[in-house]
Amino acid sequence: MKWIASLIILFLVFQVTDSKPSKANMYEATASEMGSPPGTLLRYQPVRLPPLFRAKAWRILYATRDYRGRPIASSGVVVLPDRANLNPARRTIVAWAHPTTGIARKCAPSIQETLHQSILGLNELIASGHIIAATDYPGLGTAGPIGYLVGKGQAHAVIDSVRAARKLPGVGGSNEYAAWGFSQGAHAALFAVQVNHTYAPELKMVGVAAIAPPTLLARLLRADIGSIEGRVLAAYALGSWSLKYAIPLSTIADASVISAVSRVNSNCTISGSDLLKILTAERSLQQNFFKVDPWNHPRWANVIAANSLSGMSGGTPAIIFQGSIDSIVRPEVTAEFVRNSCRNGARVKLVALKGKSHSGSAKAGEAEAIRWINERFRGSPAPSSCK
Repeated sequence: MKWIASLIILFLVFQVTDSKPSKANMYEATASEMGSPPGTLLRYQPVRLPPLFRAKAWRILYATRDYRGRPIASSGVVVLPDRANLNPARRTIVAWAHPTTGIARKCAPSIQETLHQSILGLNELIASGHIIAATDYPGLGTAGPIGYLVGKGQAHAVIDSVRAARKLPGVGGSNEYAAWGFSQGAHAALFAVQVNHTYAPELKMVGVAAIAPPTLLARLLRADIGSIEGRVLAAYALGSWSLKYAIPLSTIADASVISAVSRVNSNCTISGSDLLKILTAERSLQQNFFKVDPWNHPRWANVIAANSLSGMSGGTPAIIFQGSIDSIVRPEVTAEFVRNSCRNGARVKLVALKGKSHSGSAKAGEAEAIRWINERFRGSPAPSSCK
């Protein structure tokens, strides 16, 4: 049956792990706490990892800033490997930015019992001795709304997770870190490159590794809207942007569509039962999704442009992985982003993952990405595809 095939596709795209929320309740932040300097560690609690992982871990709550610089709080996880450098000041840090889990508060990776499954390459990162700072992004776990694909705000959350990790007793960390992300998280990691120098001048980003990064969002929205996954992601983005930028969805959609978007957005992509609810709600979006295409509406087009990435510049090296049959983040869009980056003088390596879809690219690129990160911490020259 068609709906069964669609459910399987959603399982693959969103990397389902069937888990239940933890009973931990430490995610409420007061206005005073949120007004603390960005990266202030507000509270933390230990969390147990499976014995396979030779490391300690903590859930954290920390102060950060949204895309307009307004105080907000984010939750996340910090992992300290047993084999980390004995000198806390010399410990390397990797900031992990996770892919789409939803935009409802309950969709935070850190409150799931299987939170370790939300960090791509966790075992390899631990074996390499890196501290891992994994943000949830504000609005997941903490009070929302989440800034889904709001580049600057999610970049701040990534950077401030590093600051907060360094303040965790017994963890420490040097002022050098690498950013590492997949899909939504790759978007956040690449935006972190843009803002790190001015937002956190005390920190040095040694490199960014990104798998399937959404960059030119108008092109991706137009290309993807004909698929189930594309409509779900559009619902997440438009629902989030509507709240963050105070633009009514009624400017581009009728009441029935707005109701369907709300139902989609109330569910996460973490469990099979939630995906079934999303699939049911999404059916209402198949006909006449928009009355006006958002990329042709002036206010919406400005938001889409503000959160798009045309290319990198500057001295932070990057490695970007792209699946050749990815129907969510299109290979030709990523290739254009890399070409623009090369013209801007950036040092970027593009790795084509032959025969890999959006979900398949994550595991396919994981090992090489972590090797590349390790080389950046060793100070080796970064390879480049630019000519």
